[in-house]
Amino acid sequence: MTAIEAEPAVATSPRAPGSAVLGRLIPWLLPVAAGVGGLLAIDVPLADIAKYSGYFVFCVVLPGVLLLRGAWRSTGNWAEDFGLGAAVGAAYQLLGWAIFTALGLQSWLCAWPALVLAVFAAVPRLRSCWRIVAPVPLPVAWSWGVAGCATVLVLITTFNVLADHQPPPSGTAYYQDLLFHLSLVHEVMRSVPPQLPQAAGEPLQYHWFADADMASAVDITRLSPALVLFRLWLLPQAVVVLLVSAALARQVSKVWWTGVLAAVVVLPTGSASLLSPSLTFSIVAGTAAAIFVVDAVFRRSGGRGAWVLAAALAVVAGGSKPSMLPILAGGVGLAALFLLVRERKLLWRSVGAGLVLVLAMLVTLRFIAGPSGSGFQLFAIARFQPAYPAITGDTSVPGTGGLVPAWLTSGDSTTISGVAVLLGLILLSSAGLLTGFGLLFVRSTRRDPVAWLLAGTLASAWIGLLVANHPAAGQQYFLRSVVPFAAAAAGWLVAVAFKGRSGRTILLVSATALVLGVGFFVAMQPAKLRSEDSRAAQVDALARPLLVTGVLTALLVCGWLLSRRRRVKQPGLGSAVPVLVAIAVSLVGMAKYSYFAFQTDGTYRAVNGQVHPDEQAAALWLGAHSDPADVVLTGTWCQPPGAQQPGCDARGYLVSGIAGRRTLMEGWAYTQQALETSGVGGKRYAYQDSPWPDRVQLTEQILTAPTAQLLTEVRQQYGVRWIYADGWDGPTSAKLDELAVLRYQEGEVKIYELGAG
Repeated sequence: MTAIEAEPAVATSPRAPGSAVLGRLIPWLLPVAAGVGGLLAIDVPLADIAKYSGYFVFCVVLPGVLLLRGAWRSTGNWAEDFGLGAAVGAAYQLLGWAIFTALGLQSWLCAWPALVLAVFAAVPRLRSCWRIVAPVPLPVAWSWGVAGCATVLVLITTFNVLADHQPPPSGTAYYQDLLFHLSLVHEVMRSVPPQLPQAAGEPLQYHWFADADMASAVDITRLSPALVLFRLWLLPQAVVVLLVSAALARQVSKVWWTGVLAAVVVLPTGSASLLSPSLTFSIVAGTAAAIFVVDAVFRRSGGRGAWVLAAALAVVAGGSKPSMLPILAGGVGLAALFLLVRERKLLWRSVGAGLVLVLAMLVTLRFIAGPSGSGFQLFAIARFQPAYPAITGDTSVPGTGGLVPAWLTSGDSTTISGVAVLLGLILLSSAGLLTGFGLLFVRSTRRDPVAWLLAGTLASAWIGLLVANHPAAGQQYFLRSVVPFAAAAAGWLVAVAFKGRSGRTILLVSATALVLGVGFFVAMQPAKLRSEDSRAAQVDALARPLLVTGVLTALLVCGWLLSRRRRVKQPGLGSAVPVLVAIAVSLVGMAKYSYFAFQTDGTYRAVNGQVHPDEQAAALWLGAHSDPADVVLTGTWCQPPGAQQPGCDARGYLVSGIAGRRTLMEGWAYTQQALETSGVGGKRYAYQDSPWPDRVQLTEQILTAPTAQLLTEVRQQYGVRWIYADGWDGPTSAKLDELAVLRYQEGEVKIYELGAG
């Protein structure tokens, strides 16, 4: 067993081995203490924290580490083994979830990770996997650096994100995606393949693997799905994101401290997202898959185990977020093309890796995620920018149209220049994801196919952003998914630039970059537009950050060239400056956001997400007194509470989310059918009529004019057992009291049970 990449032995001090181990362990107590203390501060019981922590360590990470070492090898240190082991363990746990849930044995799922522990304890040749046979410890500075980043990330995530989104029934409003994911967690706890909980009996087409991961935790710990989603799941995943990103950076650069720099890069990017758990889970799986692909294909040190792990994690990544696999496939493809041109022969390993990734992408798109209404349109992302309608006069529904957008052929110079400015602002705001292309301009790195792989992932992400057309601006996830690869490329560039430099030079360049980062951050602040100004004036205002940034960049380049002429030349050192400036800009932005977030009460109170106390209490009662497979008839398909008129926002997930029960019909906005009809009638996907109008009509008839025949029909045809009659959404017929059994009443909500007839 060897390290990820052979690198010079780490210098060790004359201290005793136990002291060195303790020195590397102590830093990791900081994020643990921050996580436990933070969760206690937002009212999570200590017993629940301990229970979930035990589950994550002994049911996910430890089995994953053993499988990692048994199939592949150890990285040579426990921290990176922990990160990769968490990814491998999650993939293994998903397989167990599918088997046990399909068999109806969810309560026995704990036997699945226990099986790994037992096998690795019983089989003699596998017992060595419990320890690192050939340790290659990383410096204590690496532990302090990455653990410090993890601590900051845990604190920010806890107090700036988790604390702002209260779990049911404590919240007064909910971000709609959270209740949607909560409904999926409940759903994947009861069936494989899962149904669409908002339309019982219909197949679920969505990237739901992160929800299945949470469902596994619920099945084993017996904690509530809401507690796991809103409080416990994200923090360990956030730390794992940093660990796998750091491992990738060290692997490609072969320099230990690039892992710390990668953690710094990832820290402010929002890769650990409560509002998009699918993004976080896909980053963990996709980054780990990339590590095994690089090892098996381009470093040629991985055996068959690396291929197996890469394929398994590719499937997990694709089932978590469709944007990850095209990025990986693009990276492998560009690296293979480079080798083909340089060596005049095809590297069959790269072809095999490409086929694995493409196959995983096709399988997950076909059987898991679905097309989601996606198409292609040049620069479609510009249409989702807030200033787009004002500067173009185009009020059409974004996410619609053909390959060539209308503004591009309009002949209106103001419109074309305005959209160009919007695209420039997008490039400027994500400039850190452009610096990695510098690997192709440095002699020592452009000869390495792994550098081309990283550049390929960046190119694929930018192409996806600028060419894909999604009704909900889903193309933005291409850039968010590529962050670990950009971080690895950035670390590698800086490592090459700093190689052989004195500490004084490195400190001077880094301090200068920090100061410049503050300046660039100020220059990049968006201008305030005035509605009374002409379109041309608004375009000019939008362009100011681009112009100021361009001038600063020109001055910086001129200053650098002059300094090289007047002083001792530092060839190659300049490549580190744009990377470090981009990192500094990102860190300054994170500091500003965190400061203002801590100064204000950021509790989520959006009007659209409002849920009344009696609605939540009724939903919780229903969840506690019904069978998980029961179907509920309800009219809560729109948000916020109010008369459910045609064309309302169909992202209501009250019953399927908080009660956790399948419904005859609830919010349909995220269904494939609604996404594919976005733009019809000039309405976005969330405001389209239901793809199942018969279910809507039947629900409305039963709530307003029920008959015994209708109740029998809905019971026999759809298996409906309960009626959740919400008076906040409109009047309910008193005749239901005669035709069904009233089981619960509070405020404006009544819950009826239908007979078994």
